[in-house]
Amino acid sequence: MEQILNKLSEIELTARRIMEDADRTRASLSAEMEQECKSFDAGLEQETNREIEKLRSSLEEKKNSELAALRQSTEKALADLDAYYSRNHDKLAEELFRKLIDR
Repeated sequence: MEQILNKLSEIELTARRIMEDADRTRASLSAEMEQECKSFDAGLEQETNREIEKLRSSLEEKKNSELAALRQSTEKALADLDAYYSRNHDKLAEELFRKLIDR
C-alpha cells in the first residue's frame, strides 16, 4: 500500500512539474507574442505614416497644379475681357446709353 502511495506521490509531483513547466512555457510564448504584436504594430504604423505622407504630398502637388491652371485660365479670361472691352468700348457705351434712354 505504501508503494502505491509513493508511486501516486511521484506521479503527482511529476504532474505538478509538468504543469509548472507548461505555465512557464505559456508565459514565455505569451510574452514573445506580445512583443511580436508590438513590433508588427510599430511597423504597420510606420508604413501607414509613409503612405499618408505620400498621399499628402501627391494631393499637394495636384492642388498646386490645379491652382496654377486656374490662375492661368482666370488671367486669360481677364485678358480676353480687357481686349474685348478695348475693341468694343465705344459700341458698349453706345448700347448702354440707348438702353437707358429707351426706358
